[in-house]
Amino acid sequence: MKKPKSGGGWPAVHYTWRKAREAGGPVKMWRALRTKNACKTCALGMGGQKGGMVNEAGRRFEVCKKSIQAMAADMQEATSSKFWETNSIAQLRAFSPRELEACGRLVEPVVYEPGVDEHYRPITWDDAIGRIAGKLTSVAPDETFWYLSGRSSNEAGFLLQLFARMYGTNNVNNCSYYCHQASGVGLSSAIGTGTATIVLDDIEHADLVFVIGGNPASNHPRLMTTLMHVRRRGGHVVVINPVIETGLVNFKVPSDWRSMLLGSEIASLYVQPHIGGDLALLSGVAKRIEEMGAADEKYLERYCHGWPELREHLRELDWPDIHDKSGASQAEINAIARLYAEARNVVFC
Repeated sequence: MKKPKSGGGWPAVHYTWRKAREAGGPVKMWRALRTKNACKTCALGMGGQKGGMVNEAGRRFEVCKKSIQAMAADMQEATSSKFWETNSIAQLRAFSPRELEACGRLVEPVVYEPGVDEHYRPITWDDAIGRIAGKLTSVAPDETFWYLSGRSSNEAGFLLQLFARMYGTNNVNNCSYYCHQASGVGLSSAIGTGTATIVLDDIEHADLVFVIGGNPASNHPRLMTTLMHVRRRGGHVVVINPVIETGLVNFKVPSDWRSMLLGSEIASLYVQPHIGGDLALLSGVAKRIEEMGAADEKYLERYCHGWPELREHLRELDWPDIHDKSGASQAEINAIARLYAEARNVVFC
């Protein structure tokens, strides 16, 4: 199989068409995409309460394959009772995540009792509600933990947390807790907040974007249109990733005819550090910026704690040690520092 030179493009269009067929046909998928909703994977675009495939900037037909994948899963046929009879717990454990997602929608409660059943067994809603109520009344609220999927709707998430608080606990979390708790703790200690300090519109006005350790071409394709705009207006995108991700080198945005035909260069500079070498790399970049006299001393002294100590630490760092730990060359570090020093609006993703 020939290695692709671009992400997105016609393969993404073909994937979208296939998912539409799985969901009941292109017409059915078109109607679903035109409804008043938000993307089920990133919550952006999709027109919101206005409906339609319109992004935040008002551009039409901005919808990514991740959104269509999630929507197709929710629109597939229901799982039949025979499915549970045919597939045991042991067989289901052997399924891949992709195979499990294609098994159909759950439309009835099922129960598995270890030592009694080898299969999930469908039960009535009255039985399911009775089991849940019985369990909740047998334990104290503080002994419970409530978890909801990131794929559920905002309405379902709101009702779940409201139900938990009426029950008597605020031990409520979702998949974002596990995805972002580590970064939340780190960001809180460094900048005072555990969440991002930018919005998507900020990237539209940036002239330098760092994409560190992520792959939006596969996981957040919505961002690729924005990165394309950054490059078209003369901005730069620095990608720091141990692996070369094809879509971050070049990407064909299906909603843009020029990009679709010719492809769009994404990374201005692609640096591959050692796995775990990003801290050493960024320390090297900071050291080089300080050596160039390009650090904003007034800003650092006014808004940052410990800048004098950090400055001394950077000056004491040894370049051969930085190169060995980061896996990056001096030329690569110098190139990043130069782009940073010349930029006016910088965004880190």
